[in-house]
Amino acid sequence: MTSQLILGNGNGLALASDSATTLLTPEGSRTYEDATKICPLPEPHPVAILQAGTVDLLGMPLGVLINQWQASLGGLRMSLEGYRDSLLSWLGHNLDNWTTQNAMDDQAYKALRNELLRLKRGSLLVLRGGVEELLEGGLDALLATLPEEKHHDATLRAIQERSEWVAGSLVFDPALPPMADGLFDRLGSRSQENSWTPDSVIASAFEGLPQSEQIDQAIHELFHLMVGRNYSITGIPLTHLTFAGYGSDELIPSVASVDIEGAMENHIARSSLSTKNAKRLGVGFALYQPVAQHDTIEMIISGHNPKLLQDAIRDVVGPYPVPSGGRAEAEGDLEDISDSDPDEGADERGAIEEWNKVQQWGEEVFERAIALSDRKNTRKFMRTIAALEIPSLTDTAKSLVAVEALSKELQAAQPTVGGNIDVATITLADGFRWVGQQ
Repeated sequence: MTSQLILGNGNGLALASDSATTLLTPEGSRTYEDATKICPLPEPHPVAILQAGTVDLLGMPLGVLINQWQASLGGLRMSLEGYRDSLLSWLGHNLDNWTTQNAMDDQAYKALRNELLRLKRGSLLVLRGGVEELLEGGLDALLATLPEEKHHDATLRAIQERSEWVAGSLVFDPALPPMADGLFDRLGSRSQENSWTPDSVIASAFEGLPQSEQIDQAIHELFHLMVGRNYSITGIPLTHLTFAGYGSDELIPSVASVDIEGAMENHIARSSLSTKNAKRLGVGFALYQPVAQHDTIEMIISGHNPKLLQDAIRDVVGPYPVPSGGRAEAEGDLEDISDSDPDEGADERGAIEEWNKVQQWGEEVFERAIALSDRKNTRKFMRTIAALEIPSLTDTAKSLVAVEALSKELQAAQPTVGGNIDVATITLADGFRWVGQQ
């Protein structure tokens, strides 16, 4: 893991990153403190790329790949999004130089199987409406008590709900849907004796659950959606890249981010793309962009820990009994009960109304706490950032990352944040400059 921070204003940007990297092996984990996670682009490009998460792409170190991509830029400047998209395109077109189709297919197999196992559990939750009995009895006990058509419908429903969620994602590349067709045509035509196919994955992962032509079709549609809507099927750990600096013709700094999850065919799978510009505050501008682990940084700036607040609210709300099926079904049940005899189901109606009130209360407390901390703390911090000169901006970024690392050490957590803190600046006048590097 990593902790990184980007602070910016009209004067420029300050970048700070720890240097710890954790190697995971079957024998355990080991942390090294000599990684360089800030990659500056050469002149005339006032841009740097911050790496977090997995440091390789299908076995090749990302730092090496980024350096090779830089050679293709020449003197052509572009927007921050342009630099990001250029790297993604270059990686996709050069995959054959360091990986193989079989390697990518193996990753797809793992991801598709994991997705089906997730759906398997989802179908069980639909059957149960909750988790408790599933944990107590397990799959065999649950299925033995239910008619076959019920768990068939629950399985189909779980797949369809997952497809609806994936379909709501953005399509970043119009070439993806036809690429999905080609990918699954190729995988489906392979010999099952020597290779896996989508059908063989379904049969293996869905063992113990009902299978039918209708379910198979729904799963195939989900697989196509996953590729066509850029929902990764690569099954590898996430790599987060943040492009920070100035695009062509830009006077105010910005950041453009992407989460990379491997590759399929000649396309680099990405789960999200985002851009953030320095925000105007009065007569100045301010930019605050934490990356990876930053819960302590966030607590210092905002005055609260969102996760702890959510946990506290759950502790209060949790003792209330949950109507069967959760909130959405509870609201539907309330409507049904209201249309029936008022004297019938009075206790059930009261329980559902009370449960809904408690849930709404918890949501309102959380939203008000966030809004209050933003007004009293975060806005003050951002106004301060807007007024700082580059040296002070740099010191602030470095100090906050150092506190994040210290908090992990004091909490006796695995040292996933630590080592020397690399610090750099980017300005229009001087471009990229190291301030402190190991």
